[in-house]
Amino acid sequence: MVRRLMPRSLTGQIILVALCGLVLIQLLSLQIYRSDREEALGFVNSRNAMQRITSVVRLISLSPQPLYDEIIRASRSETLLLRLSPEPLVPDTRSPEYEEKLRRILHYPSQLNIEISAELKEATQRNKAWRHHARMMGDANKLLPMDMRLYGSIELHNGQWLHFSSLVDSEGSGWSMRSTINLLLVASLVIGLMIWLLRRALRPLKQLATNAERLGRGEDIEPLEESGPGEVRGSIVAFNRMQTRLNRFVQDRTRMLAAISHDLRTPITSLRLRSEFLPDGEDKDRIQQTLQQIEQMLSATLSFAREEGTQEPTRELDLVSLIESLCDDYSDMGEQVLCLASGREVYPCRPASLRRVLQNLISNAIKYAGSAEVSLEREDQQLVIRVCDNGPGIDSTQLEEVFKPFVRLDEARNTESGSVGLGLSIARTLIHQHGGELTLHNRPQGGLEARIILPR
Repeated sequence: MVRRLMPRSLTGQIILVALCGLVLIQLLSLQIYRSDREEALGFVNSRNAMQRITSVVRLISLSPQPLYDEIIRASRSETLLLRLSPEPLVPDTRSPEYEEKLRRILHYPSQLNIEISAELKEATQRNKAWRHHARMMGDANKLLPMDMRLYGSIELHNGQWLHFSSLVDSEGSGWSMRSTINLLLVASLVIGLMIWLLRRALRPLKQLATNAERLGRGEDIEPLEESGPGEVRGSIVAFNRMQTRLNRFVQDRTRMLAAISHDLRTPITSLRLRSEFLPDGEDKDRIQQTLQQIEQMLSATLSFAREEGTQEPTRELDLVSLIESLCDDYSDMGEQVLCLASGREVYPCRPASLRRVLQNLISNAIKYAGSAEVSLEREDQQLVIRVCDNGPGIDSTQLEEVFKPFVRLDEARNTESGSVGLGLSIARTLIHQHGGELTLHNRPQGGLEARIILPR
């Protein structure tokens, strides 16, 4: 499931990981900020509350009783609730630390009680304690949204008790609309910078993949510009070096093949002249027949070497039109060739090379089966051209052997036809130059199928 949701491109995967990390960092930062802010607010609130409570106790102790209510009303605030009562508050839990601190500030005698409860952690306990305390304070609804920090009672010199509750505003929702907008702005900025950087870094890689595909099809391409990050630049340098070595190897092999074939013509011509002085008979005929076969092989080899040395440019071609024209040409010559391709399929290829391959396969089908059927099938990642016949087929052990140079089956041993066993070998080489594959298959209903697979 995770693999299905993951983007296929490297850019998409990096952006997705960056976004997940950004959201996670934002959430953690927000939680840390809230925790630190809550602690700071609690500390400041408790300190201010202690100072104000101390001032109220001193004012009450120095003022006449009729002014007590005025002092209480004047000292109240949104975060500090005060009330005089004849009874102590009796908090659920007590904080000796705050009690001792307040007693020391007020210089309170030990016979006067101070009962203080510090911050409660559990929400259920806090709410229960607050409701109990708010009812006792006579103001149960005013400050319910607050979060309690300190509450308790201080016994005054006149026997009354000063009840107080120190409060601080509760934290709002951690994820607000403003936080969402800020996150979207930061994410947009990060994504924009990453897209620019990744496109700049991956552009040479895309060009490298394109040139590798073109090189696999045998096209003549220029070396790539060595740009991009260090790793990408290293890959491009290696690719350019490989391309140069491959071209040099192919050119050296082709020149050597042409040179050998050309140089062999002189001794063959000499042997043919010498054979003319032999007495007529079966030996003379066999020698001349063998020399003729050798000359045919050399001619085919030289022709192949010349075509290898002259690279045909790649251009777009309608494969359906090519197949239809070939089938029409054979039909005009009285051959039984059926075209099963229809529509339109524009494909970048070497038209002359591809035409030569199809001519070879159709000619073989007509020669050994008397008829041929040519079809074109379109698949997601490839095109499939099939040349089928209804002949005897080929033994399964020979399906790969016939692609080797100068290999001919018994049915093909006709020296007068000029066949030397290079046709299928050259055809497969030309298809390999297109980045495709040429294979032979025996059909279940009988006959042979030559299958050409071309990448789209």
